[in-house]
Amino acid sequence: MKTNNNTYRILLGMLILFCITNCTEEFKLQTETFEDIIVIEANITDELKHQVVKLSKTFRFEDDNLSGEKDAEVKISDSEGSEYLFQETDLGVYTSVLPFQALSDREYTLSIQTNDGKSYISDSVELTPKTSIDKLYAERIINEKGKEGIGIFVDSFDATGNASFYRYEFEETFRFVAPEFNDFDLILLSDNPLTVDFVRRPLEKRVCYKTNPALDILITKTEDFDENRVSKFLVRFIGIDDYTISDRYSILVHQFVQSRETYEFYQTLKEFSNSITLFSQTQPGFIVGNIKSLSNEKENVLGLFQVSSISSKRIFFNYRDFFPKEDLPPYFEDCNIGAPRINGFSSIIRSGLFLFAGLNDDPEQGGPYKLVEKECGDCTEIGNSEIPEFWEN
Repeated sequence: MKTNNNTYRILLGMLILFCITNCTEEFKLQTETFEDIIVIEANITDELKHQVVKLSKTFRFEDDNLSGEKDAEVKISDSEGSEYLFQETDLGVYTSVLPFQALSDREYTLSIQTNDGKSYISDSVELTPKTSIDKLYAERIINEKGKEGIGIFVDSFDATGNASFYRYEFEETFRFVAPEFNDFDLILLSDNPLTVDFVRRPLEKRVCYKTNPALDILITKTEDFDENRVSKFLVRFIGIDDYTISDRYSILVHQFVQSRETYEFYQTLKEFSNSITLFSQTQPGFIVGNIKSLSNEKENVLGLFQVSSISSKRIFFNYRDFFPKEDLPPYFEDCNIGAPRINGFSSIIRSGLFLFAGLNDDPEQGGPYKLVEKECGDCTEIGNSEIPEFWEN
C-alpha cells in the first residue's frame, strides 16, 4: 500500500480543531488541549502481495510528527473464515505474514488490539469492481494558471457500468545530473603550510535517481456521465522550470476503484485541504470513517479501512521529448562557485559543506582552488546513485 501522509495530516488538523475550538473562538497556534487518538491507515487490494496496515497516534501541532503505534495485534478476517495475521516490520507498520489478495466474493474486516488493551474493528468491506487504466500519457500543456509544462493524464473505461468512483496515487522517479561534478576531490593534508592532495571522485556521484510519493488527494467520479469513462484526468502537472524533468522522468500511477462512501470520505478531506488555512474559524467537525472502538463507543478513531481493486501503469519521458530547444530547468540548489583565500580555507574544507570545483586561474579573484556547495557536485546528497530495477533508458 502506498502511503498518503498528507491525508492523515488533514485528518489530524481537523481533529485538533474539533478538540480545541468552537465556531467563534480564536486560538493560538499551539496545542493547549490534546486528545490522544489512534490513526489507522489500511487499504487492502486485489494484488497478490504482502498487504500493509499502518497505525499511529495523533501529534501536537508544535511537534509536527506522527507517532507510530507499536506492539499491536493486527489481523484481517474474511466472510469465509480465513484470517490474515500481520507482524510489525517497522514502528507502526504492520505487514501481513503471508501474501494475499482481496477476492470479489468475500467481505473483509480489520481487527486491532493495541498494547494498552484497546480494541478496534472495522465495518465489513467488499472488494470494489475491477477497472484497468486504458492509457497513461504526457502532453505539453499550459495549465489553468497560465503556466507551461507537462500534464500527465489517465484514461479509463468500465464497460460493465459498476465502477463509478476512482482515486489515484502516484510516485515519480527522475534521473538527474550534478551540474558541477568534478573528476577529483580535494583532500586536506595540513593547515600550515596549506597542503592538499587530489583523489578521484567516484563517477557514481555524478548521476542519481530520486523517488517522490504523491501528496495530493486525487479523486474523480463518473456516475453522472452517460458512460463510466474517465477521460484525460490530470494526475500530475510539472512546470517547465521544474528540475525533476530536466533529464529523464518516470511516473507510476495507481488507480483505485472506490465505494461511494470512501469517495465521499476523501471528497470531504479534499475540500478541507483546499481551504485557505487549516486554522479556520469555521468548525469543520470530525470525519467519521468505518472503524470504531470496541472498548469505548465514544472514542474518536481516525481512519478508513478500504478493500480496493487496483490498476497501475508507468511511463517514461525525457525533457527533450517535449522541449527540444528550451534551456534546461535550473538545478535544485543555487550552485555558487567561489575561490576562498588561503586564510580560512582549511575551516571551509573541514565543514564538509563544499567540494572541489576546479583550479582558479585568476589569483586576483581569490585562492587557488574553486569550491562549490556539496549538493551541486555530488548527486548522492539529494538522490541515490543505484539504478532502480524498473528503469528504462
